[in-house]
Amino acid sequence: MIDEDLHTARRRARRWDELHESRTAITGLMRDAGQEFDAPAEAGPGAYTRELATVERELAEVGPARELYEELLVRRERRMTGSADPRGAELLEIGRMLAELDVELPARERARAAGFAVLDGGGDREETVAAFVRDVGALGMTVTPDVADGEVEGVVAGLEERCAELGRLRDTLHARREELLLAG
Repeated sequence: MIDEDLHTARRRARRWDELHESRTAITGLMRDAGQEFDAPAEAGPGAYTRELATVERELAEVGPARELYEELLVRRERRMTGSADPRGAELLEIGRMLAELDVELPARERARAAGFAVLDGGGDREETVAAFVRDVGALGMTVTPDVADGEVEGVVAGLEERCAELGRLRDTLHARREELLLAG
């Protein structure tokens, strides 16, 4: 029974994702239209408002599809990791790696943001550099408090590249987890 429920929940979660993307796109178009038109045009923001209402209504009908789907995946994962199923060991390893990514990725994003704050030049430079040095240090990297903007740019570029790599790895791991859990 859980297999059928899982596949149904997956379809509903995908529909929720599609609707959520539509809502985001429509909201962006409405924002853009509001900037382009001085007065509301009938074919402009009014049409977007109607479309947004339709999407919101469909989202309400789909309900908490993402949460339900994830809960069913978690239940299945518990069953598989607690059994003799050979996929259980791989699921445990994926879980361990995802847990590490849940710590490392936000830390790198904080360091990157702190680097951008230094480069933006807003606020007290000494404070922004100190935050950057602290956040970079938490990653095991060393930057001196008298860091030059060129060095900050290099570190930020490296952090951006690593964040992108880690994001792709996270997506790959989630996809593999889902593949293992949905397989017969």
